[in-house]
Amino acid sequence: MRAKKFLAVLALLAFVLPAVLTACAKATPTPTAAPAKTEAPAATEAPAATEAPAATEAPTEAAPESPLGVKPEDLQGVTITFWHVWSRGTGEELQKLVDEFNATNQWGITVKAINQQGYGQMFDKMNAAINSGDLPNLVVGYNNQMLAWDDAGGVIADMTPYVNDPVYGLSKEEQADFYPAFWNQDVVNGKRYGFPVMRSAQVMFYNVTWAKELGFDNPPKTIDEFKAQTCAAAKANNEDDDPDNDGTGGYIIKPGASVITNWIWAFGGDIVDASGKYTLDTPQAQEALTYLKDLYDSGCAWSGVNKYPNPEFATRQALFTTSSIAGLPYQAKAMKANNSTDEWTLIPFPSKTGKPVMDVYGPSFAIVKSTPEQQLASWLFIKWFTSPENQAKWVEASGYFPTRKATFKYLADYIKAHPQWAAVREMVEKGYGKFEPRDASWNAVRKAMGDAFAQIFQPDFSKDQIPQVLQDLQKQAEEAYAEAHE
Repeated sequence: MRAKKFLAVLALLAFVLPAVLTACAKATPTPTAAPAKTEAPAATEAPAATEAPAATEAPTEAAPESPLGVKPEDLQGVTITFWHVWSRGTGEELQKLVDEFNATNQWGITVKAINQQGYGQMFDKMNAAINSGDLPNLVVGYNNQMLAWDDAGGVIADMTPYVNDPVYGLSKEEQADFYPAFWNQDVVNGKRYGFPVMRSAQVMFYNVTWAKELGFDNPPKTIDEFKAQTCAAAKANNEDDDPDNDGTGGYIIKPGASVITNWIWAFGGDIVDASGKYTLDTPQAQEALTYLKDLYDSGCAWSGVNKYPNPEFATRQALFTTSSIAGLPYQAKAMKANNSTDEWTLIPFPSKTGKPVMDVYGPSFAIVKSTPEQQLASWLFIKWFTSPENQAKWVEASGYFPTRKATFKYLADYIKAHPQWAAVREMVEKGYGKFEPRDASWNAVRKAMGDAFAQIFQPDFSKDQIPQVLQDLQKQAEEAYAEAHE
């Protein structure tokens, strides 16, 4: 009986259990649909995996590296010596800029500025320093001087790596802001010897008010017009009631190399050929010097009594004088000191063809080879000094012409107060400017030119001696060139 009941239970279980298992399988919806798995944020949105900033922004976080091998912390406490040529008020304003850099630069660099008097003295002192080894870190000079210093001791660093450095250098936009002619002037055979911090030009000071009283409404453009105005001014002074101004009134000749170079250009000549060799003994040079000698001998031009003829110009003892534009502040002071109300301006040199010319030149800053830290510190000071804002401050202090176009944004008040200076911008942008030779021998040749031309404007010198003067000068120039290139 019990056995039959046990068998019956087994039979029932055999029938019911598969049905229950099947029913359970059909009644459980989640194992196959698994909505939690299909909607789980970790599986479908995974912000950490797909939006991780480190993965998408990594390229922009990589800061550029400088190949100069100097880190910002390496510049802390670095001191550099800067040799310059500015004294009096200009020198004081330079020191203010240096003090501002020392107080504000982020690296803690200190610049010590030392005045070395003039460019001639600077040239000699640098040569002496090359021999002694007691050199500055930063020096101001003309590019021909830098070439000579480098030839003498290999002491001038190439500034190209600093200019183009991705961390410490200038962007392409900043480089393009410099006037191209100025930007390229210090680059010789691919090496940047200097940096164009400022530029000057040899121009003429012209008394507009007096010229109009003499019957001339416009500045002269040709050599004939120039002669007419100089002789008219000399005649007026000789025939007035003041015997003290007899023999004055026309053009004061200061026969320096830059002045005579302008006159040679005005007569269609040049002082170097396409290869850079000197061409001082030419028909054009002879014609220019003969023209000037005739003006002198006829009393239309004279030598003046001061090294800088600012007082003579301010007192109508000269209708024309020549000067660099850096002389503009001093002329303005002379006009004020002599209570002159005459309108005056700056003009280029007249020419035989009527297209004016103007000798554009100017000092640059050069880095002297030293330690990597001092060389970079020198460059950072140059970069700061030539920013448009600081360059504008230097223009206002010195009267130099800026090398960057953006600087004019900060000079509106200065231009309004100094209309004579504004005339130089027009001359530069009209393309009147020409440049002196970029050669290590030019410093020696300049001196020889000055000595030679000074002979011509002596009372006992006759113009038929001019050809011999030019022959002797050409020989000296060739010897200097050969010595510099041996």
